[in-house]
Amino acid sequence: MTSSGRFTRQQIAEIDVFLSAIERCEKQMRQLEAEQLAALARAMQCALGDDDDGGEARELAYRSLRLELATALQESEHTAERLLSTAYIAIEHLSAAHQALQAGEISLSHLRVIVDEGAPLTVRQSADSDAEQARKMAQYEREMLEFAREETPNRLRPIARRLAAAHSEQSMAERHAEALKRRCVRVIPADEGMADLVAHLPAEDAYAIRDLVQQLAKQALALSGNEVAEGPNAGVAPVTHVARDSRTRGEAGADVFRDLLLGSGTEVGEAASLPASRVRAHIQVVIPEHGAAELVGYGPIDSATAVRVAQGAAAWDRVTVDEAGGVISVDRYRPSAEMARFLAARDLHCRAPGCRVPAKRCDLDHTVDAVRGGATSTVNLAHLCRGHHMIKHHTDWQVSQGSDGVVTWVSPTGRRHLDRPPSRVRFRRADE
Repeated sequence: MTSSGRFTRQQIAEIDVFLSAIERCEKQMRQLEAEQLAALARAMQCALGDDDDGGEARELAYRSLRLELATALQESEHTAERLLSTAYIAIEHLSAAHQALQAGEISLSHLRVIVDEGAPLTVRQSADSDAEQARKMAQYEREMLEFAREETPNRLRPIARRLAAAHSEQSMAERHAEALKRRCVRVIPADEGMADLVAHLPAEDAYAIRDLVQQLAKQALALSGNEVAEGPNAGVAPVTHVARDSRTRGEAGADVFRDLLLGSGTEVGEAASLPASRVRAHIQVVIPEHGAAELVGYGPIDSATAVRVAQGAAAWDRVTVDEAGGVISVDRYRPSAEMARFLAARDLHCRAPGCRVPAKRCDLDHTVDAVRGGATSTVNLAHLCRGHHMIKHHTDWQVSQGSDGVVTWVSPTGRRHLDRPPSRVRFRRADE
């Protein structure tokens, strides 16, 4: 490279070769992705059949296929569900877009935008005939492909949203009413002992919450002299005996948000005067004698955080393990709760492949049904979330459990998947 930042002729020639190779690889990957989508759609059609009756049976068949796909790809069931949905809509309703992917003209990300925003058009409106619905979808697809061949996926999404709305008979209010049904709160694990708490809310509520949090954060910082107050506290000199708050406004906002929900006020700011929460939050933390502590459902946390949580806990269970990490016993339990406490310490979460639903939200399932002679013992009990509990009992999946707590899942196609007790990778030895 020259001193001006320009490439030399030799560099340009070499980079051109590399970019050409990258473009060839990208085209090949797009062709393979199109082939995979076609196979996914055919698998879904095969699993569900053509009969529209028996909704519960179709739902169980779909869940079984979703779990089969997730284990085959070593992905989450959420990822598997998105793949199945994209494949089905693309093959059934957007064949031209699928062909464009196969030809390498658009990427899978482009196709997902077209599918996601066009999905409402796949549901027939009351006044539409099948032919009219197909015409609207074809026009939407044709218009979208013109943009998709030139725009990036992030630029394509608002275009797709506008075009889909133009072809939909639903009013904005009707679409919003449907969107309201998708309200939810979820946690996304992040790095360094952090996580993102995401609430999917009506926009006006979300912006109102953000505004309230920002106002309270600003007041909290103003009380310590970090910034000038506005509103009721304007013109009031900072309290001199309060140490200057070193938090940024973003940090203070996060603290206020936490305190509003958990009622654990900080030393400064409005949040400190909030009443204690009437509903206690529940988390499970594992602190081994050797190694890092772990927040169940998230992963490792630092020792100081673990100690702080432990100090505020109403009770703790002491778990004794063998050299391989298997749970031997759980101290301080009542006999009536012995197995439940033992299994909660051993399993930590649902024992289906890839599932991380915490044990406290799962069912304790007899691996071999009690009505078929299965014992109510720790070698025949395991935690399963409600969805995987249904799959185990109402589909062709076969589940067995060894004396070491290893659960074996055999899929309808015969693929075997081992799920080892998560405690075995967290504990290493027992002194007693």
